[in-house]
Amino acid sequence: MPTNSGPASQTLSLGTAGKIALRDWTASRGKFLLVALAVAVGVSAIAGVRGFGRAFRAMLRSEARTLMAADLSVRVFDLPTPEQIAVLDDLTRQGARRTQVTETLSMMSIDNPSAGDAAPPPALISLKAVDPAVYPFYGTLALDPAVKLDAGSIAIAEDVMVRLPVRTGSRVRIGDAVFRIAAITRGEPDRMTGSLNVGLRVLMTREGLDRAGIIGEGSRAAQRHLIKADPEAMPVEVIRDKLKAAFPGALIADYRETHPLITRGLDRSERFLSLVSLIALIIGALGVAATMRAHIEQRLNTIAILKCLGARSGQVSRIYLIQTLATALAGALLGCAFGAGVQAAFPLLIQRYFAVAPPFRLDPIAALEALAIGMLTATLFTWPALLAVERIRPLAIFRRNVEPLHSGRGSAAVWMVRVCLWSFVGLLAAYLTGGHPRTAAYFAGGLLTSLAVLGAFAWMLLRGLRRLPLRGLSSTLRHGVANLHRPGNQAQAVLVSLGVGVMFTLTIYLVQFGMLDQILASAPPDMPNVFLINITRGDREGVEQMLARARGMTGKAEVTPTAAARLEGDVPPRFRRTRGVTWRLDPSPGMTIAEGGWWDHDHPRPNLVCVSEEAARELGTKPGAHLRWTAGPAEIEAEVACVFQAEEVRMGGNMAFLFSPGTLDHVPLQYFAAIRMDPGAVAEFQRDAFSRFPSVTVINGADVVEIIQGVVDQIALVVRFLSAFAIFAGAIILAASVAATRVGRAQEVAILKTLGARSRRIATLFSVEFTVLGAAAGAMGSLLAIGFSNLLLTRLLDAKARYDWAPAAAAIVLAIVIANAAGWLASRHILSQKPLAVLRGE
Repeated sequence: MPTNSGPASQTLSLGTAGKIALRDWTASRGKFLLVALAVAVGVSAIAGVRGFGRAFRAMLRSEARTLMAADLSVRVFDLPTPEQIAVLDDLTRQGARRTQVTETLSMMSIDNPSAGDAAPPPALISLKAVDPAVYPFYGTLALDPAVKLDAGSIAIAEDVMVRLPVRTGSRVRIGDAVFRIAAITRGEPDRMTGSLNVGLRVLMTREGLDRAGIIGEGSRAAQRHLIKADPEAMPVEVIRDKLKAAFPGALIADYRETHPLITRGLDRSERFLSLVSLIALIIGALGVAATMRAHIEQRLNTIAILKCLGARSGQVSRIYLIQTLATALAGALLGCAFGAGVQAAFPLLIQRYFAVAPPFRLDPIAALEALAIGMLTATLFTWPALLAVERIRPLAIFRRNVEPLHSGRGSAAVWMVRVCLWSFVGLLAAYLTGGHPRTAAYFAGGLLTSLAVLGAFAWMLLRGLRRLPLRGLSSTLRHGVANLHRPGNQAQAVLVSLGVGVMFTLTIYLVQFGMLDQILASAPPDMPNVFLINITRGDREGVEQMLARARGMTGKAEVTPTAAARLEGDVPPRFRRTRGVTWRLDPSPGMTIAEGGWWDHDHPRPNLVCVSEEAARELGTKPGAHLRWTAGPAEIEAEVACVFQAEEVRMGGNMAFLFSPGTLDHVPLQYFAAIRMDPGAVAEFQRDAFSRFPSVTVINGADVVEIIQGVVDQIALVVRFLSAFAIFAGAIILAASVAATRVGRAQEVAILKTLGARSRRIATLFSVEFTVLGAAAGAMGSLLAIGFSNLLLTRLLDAKARYDWAPAAAAIVLAIVIANAAGWLASRHILSQKPLAVLRGE
């Protein structure tokens, strides 16, 4: 190899390299702008997600009082004890104001349906009871029309009118009372911090709640105590300390901090969506690397001349590094601008659950952060292509038509760069997840595996097509397939990029619907599908008699007692909160005793408890130990009799503490029942149960699935929104690939036209190429999506594997459409060029 010490090595300064890079960049600006757009897609997704997260946190801090409707909030699941009431009364005497908000589930039906019309079955509602005289302390309760609710009126959310044929002025029955719908709820300041944010929402007064009679002794409902402090009389931090001592295990928040329930959900969502956005950015970076590699291959003669004139490899690489930085910077700046649009779109996607949207503003920190990440990622992914320049000898370049050109792909330096590159991806993932190394490692490893598998598939497919005997096929088809091997075509990069987008989007779709389908399809034949809750001691016997005569019920109905109890002592945080406990005479089906023994069936001794294996492990308890609970005004101390394992898929089957008979006799109890009923008989049963026991809530399993479906749909909507960025980035890379071969395509079209080919046949030839790329990417992405979705369903969601080929076929068709659209968008001017002008330019 000649010594690079000639005059060119002295004159190729950074400024000169920049001029050469800019001139070359301008001459090929079409393909560079396309890959800059691919980078912009990923940067915009990251900037949008991070910017929205920052704006949302800023809104939480600035609107904390409004979002809580108070200065402090105490959230519990049982009624306050006399000692707790005394603490709240003492705060009131010292200048604080307080009010109580109760949230629970109930049933609502039309009071007087139209004559001749069958009454629709009662609907499950999320009921919220407030004192309109003082609620809210901050913010505004928006009712349409603006009326003042009383004990006989309610306000409903707009979606209630979709489920039931009601409107303002209609009369409905809730529990033991009839209410008039006085208004439509347009806004609740504390909607985000409430306990029930799904289902048909109904607002009533606390007097109305007493009239309905649905809250009794032992009822498990969410109670929020809202407090407005008088800072001059008692600081907020002092009030918080008093509440913390009076309500152990309760969720206590004040306006000085963001609400823990919201921030935890926001942190998790932002981490996940940032990783989804990173996938789109990496696809864009792969496009930059592939385009730069193809561009370098097209400039081999220039590289050889510069090296023969004495330019060093590092100086030549500097030219293309400048082009890479310029492309990445253009894409990152454009992405920051697009990120503002993404940030504005997020509140629209989640407005169902967030009544207060963050103010729209471009976050400069998130924009600069995304810009730096985009530039660094694109540059590092191009590094292996730039290293190849250093290993190319001028003589080999000039003899590349007769000797293979060594690209340096297998060199130790390139492999070291690749290791550093994926280490960077892991570190970047850890940064975007807020320092969760395990999540980052799984992400980097999973993405690397996916790209490797897709790359291997693409390589084998292209190699197989190249060797495939096509003599029996038409010349158009043969020519279209051969175009996949055009120099600089980047077919492998296009297949990988589009394949990743299809794989990720289809995986989300399959998991979304597979999970809900498996909830029903994989359930045991006798799994309950109707649940009765809020059964009081007085209603228990009547409910049992009604169930014994119910039409369409299969199996035996069991009415199970439940009490709201809180474990005392030095226990993990999740056990300090109130939870449901029950008692049983005999072990339930599917239960296995792991340690100790069950109590005697004929002479059970009270004050014994069996603990689930998971709870026993966390508590560090074994048979013979003693545990203490508080249940309302009563205290319970019980000896651990056994540790059990339960595999029940039914309501109540997941209770961690089962007491012996007699232990809960002096504790406020509610009862629930879980039954299996023919779906056609559920509506009639709901109407009968509501007419006889209006305070009992009957939950149809279909309603539960509908609620789950609504939540999953909202999550999947956001994920699919960002997943589409990955598909879009793949389409842009395909367009860039076409733009990179525009000169060769124009020459090919000119020659074909000179030989007599018509434009329609040439268009068909190109369409064959784009269709093969789209079909291959769609097929590979779909196969991987089916594999990954089944892995998630079987390993994480305990569901059965399923193979739904209809969505996969739709994904393949969509990939073909996208590939053709992107390909023709980039080559639309080629067919209109005159052959003579192209050949003369040659």
